[in-house]
This record gives sequence, structure tokens and C-alpha cells, in this order.
Amino acid sequence: MADTAVFLEKWHKAVHDQDLELLSSIIADDASLLSPAFWRPREGKAKVVAVLKAVTETFVGLTYTKEWISGNEIILEFNTEVEGKNLKGIDRITLNDDGQLAEIEVLIRPMNGLMALAQALGPKLDGVA
Repeated sequence: MADTAVFLEKWHKAVHDQDLELLSSIIADDASLLSPAFWRPREGKAKVVAVLKAVTETFVGLTYTKEWISGNEIILEFNTEVEGKNLKGIDRITLNDDGQLAEIEVLIRPMNGLMALAQALGPKLDGVA
């Protein structure tokens, strides 16, 4: 069983500080990221890190408001702003047995905020298929 407390401590620090080295250290090589902003999952550590980097650079005033933990599953609720649009969302994270992020699924509302996020990420993710 993964140590979710250790993972969460590193996750929050990496996101807050935009520390790509720390972020990369807690993501599995075969990780995947699912988001309503993309047609298909982004798979592999390099792609997941690239997307998370672009997202943390795009979000303004990201705050995590709640968290739920069940075994290796974590749900983090957050509020943020993108291009003047307020967003509310969740990160559903699954950890592998080594305590690394194996999968992250992001859900965001409202639709106009999701659209603003997708547009803002486009140029930052050119070439990250």
C-alpha cells in the first residue's frame, strides 16, 4: 500500500513551488493523464509532467479546498482561475504500489472555464501528443 501522506506532501509542495524535479520524482514512468481538455489520455511520465507544468503555469490562485483518501486513491478538490474565468475541479489520483502517481483524471467545471483552459494550454503543449 502506498503512503498517501508522503505523496500528498510532495504533490502540494511541487505544485505550489512549480518544482518540476520534485513533481517528476512522484510520477510513474507509465503514468497517464485524462482530462476533458484532451480527446485522449496523455501517457508516459514526460507527457504527464509536460501537461502538469503547463497547467500550473496557467492556473491563477490555485487552492485545494478538500481531499478524500481511500487506499491508493486520492481526490483533491480545487478552485482556480484561468483567463478571468473561475474554475472548480477535482484531481482523481491513483497511486501505484511504489507511491507514485499512476493515473490522474481531471474534471473541471463550468464549461466556459474548461474551454478557456483548453485554449490557454494549446500553445504550451504544441508537440506533446
